[in-house]
Amino acid sequence: MLPKNLSFANRLIAALPAADRTEFLRQGELLELPLYAQLASAGELAVGAWFPVEGFVSAMVPVAGPEGLAIAQVGHEGMLPAALALGLPQAGFDYRVQMAGRAFVWRREVFAQCWQDSPRLREVLGRYVHLRLQQASRQSICAHHHSVSQRLVRALLVARDRMHSTELFLTHEVLARMLGVRRESVTQAASALQWRGLISYSRGYLMLLDEAALAALACPCYEVELRAYEQAMSATGLQMLSGAVVADAASTQGGAPACRTQAASLAAAHSGVSLWPACTLL
Repeated sequence: MLPKNLSFANRLIAALPAADRTEFLRQGELLELPLYAQLASAGELAVGAWFPVEGFVSAMVPVAGPEGLAIAQVGHEGMLPAALALGLPQAGFDYRVQMAGRAFVWRREVFAQCWQDSPRLREVLGRYVHLRLQQASRQSICAHHHSVSQRLVRALLVARDRMHSTELFLTHEVLARMLGVRRESVTQAASALQWRGLISYSRGYLMLLDEAALAALACPCYEVELRAYEQAMSATGLQMLSGAVVADAASTQGGAPACRTQAASLAAAHSGVSLWPACTLL
């Protein structure tokens, strides 16, 4: 369940000390992420830094065809573009919303100042970038050694974690791009899972019916990456919130600003570019 206090909903933000987190959030705003919105474009200046709290965004590499290949997904465990976490102003990939949700966003210049002012923010983001590099290496191995079915189950469990729900609005086309396989391969694997009573799906909608059985079928990369994330973020005492602590945090006073459907202040700072609702950020 998504915590009521969204200050803790993104795990990188939650890892910051209270004072750093409060000051960081004070300078950002909470926006909706419309499905398929383009948040950044490879090689171009990033307009903002995005920290999802629900839904997820794919990092895309342009290939033949209009869609591109998804090489990574970013949800409530991360931020984008990752280049900003290294102090670089340009996005390394295209970033496109694959499951609608919400995210905290900071204008690039504001985020850069926050990054300069907060050593703990730099530490948290540095560890996150290191994890992404590890994940990229494992992804290559996973694609060669684990079946489409195993990888599909892993993707569904990760999507569940990011959406805080067993109901997922994902098409086979999106799943195929996430896995780097043909849509027909996803359809075959999903049909087998449905036949076994583990999932139920129709076009664009999927429900996880037996999470324990699915966890047993997922490729081992799912558990490996969960452990790696926890270890990396807790190695120097960074505060990573368990489900119990998140639930407790939801009852605290204060919290995140209300979600806004207009990003007027962000748009005004960038030469009249209309960032919302079209959300074409670069």
